[in-house]
Amino acid sequence: MIHGISSPVGIAMVGREDQKFTIPDELIIEDLTGPDRKIRENALDLLNVMTWYGWEPQAFVAAGGTPALITCLGDSNDEAQRLAAFLIGYITETCGPEATGVADAVPFLMRLFDGSAVTLTRKLLARSQKKIRVAAGNTLVKIGAPAVEPLTVALKNPGWDIRFNAARALGEIRDPRAVEPLMDALRDSHRSVRLVTAKALGNLRDPKSMDPLCHALNDHTRMVRNYAAWALGEIGDERAKASLQKAFKHALMEGDLSSQFTINAALEQIEEKKYQKYRD
Repeated sequence: MIHGISSPVGIAMVGREDQKFTIPDELIIEDLTGPDRKIRENALDLLNVMTWYGWEPQAFVAAGGTPALITCLGDSNDEAQRLAAFLIGYITETCGPEATGVADAVPFLMRLFDGSAVTLTRKLLARSQKKIRVAAGNTLVKIGAPAVEPLTVALKNPGWDIRFNAARALGEIRDPRAVEPLMDALRDSHRSVRLVTAKALGNLRDPKSMDPLCHALNDHTRMVRNYAAWALGEIGDERAKASLQKAFKHALMEGDLSSQFTINAALEQIEEKKYQKYRD
């Protein structure tokens, strides 16, 4: 176990100058998967601190570290869950999602992401649930393609905040499979979900989403309209010009300065992309 190894202070005092304090990956993994909660949390804290110093986790992964961290996603301690989610994301970012086995974490991360792993008592008492959800969501984005399907399912979750975070994550992953589910989400009953969905479709830049985005130019929430205009500019399809021009006239009548600015910028983007095609 980790706690049985000499302290780094002791090594620094009695060792040679070139001696480096290290802890075998096998011992860390043993503590992560052991029954003692305090030892498990100690191991997670150690790995977290190691990331501050540019930890390279390749050897840890090769020794079976990823499955050990995945087991910690089911820990009863909120901070242990958050750290495990963060560390899986760190490994994904450092080593790549293909070679680390992190795709196996997706079902467990989704349970933290959508709150289905949380008891009612913990939902009522723990403020840390938001931090866990953010950590899980960030890691799902880093994992990428394997997380797309469960995130599209989450767009139908009863909780608007879950739908919001799912749309945000899909916009950051930018997988084309998310386009049609996001197009449906533009009709969501909650304005924040529609807003982040329009932004996500702008990130994806798929011409298929042009019609629902044009329709969203009539949304009763100003920032939804603005993000829809921005997204149409990112897509750059000339067929959107008529809808944008109509929306611009309406914004003039309403004195809506932010919409005027955003729509004008989108029209300029479309024109620029048209001439870029000619130049190319």
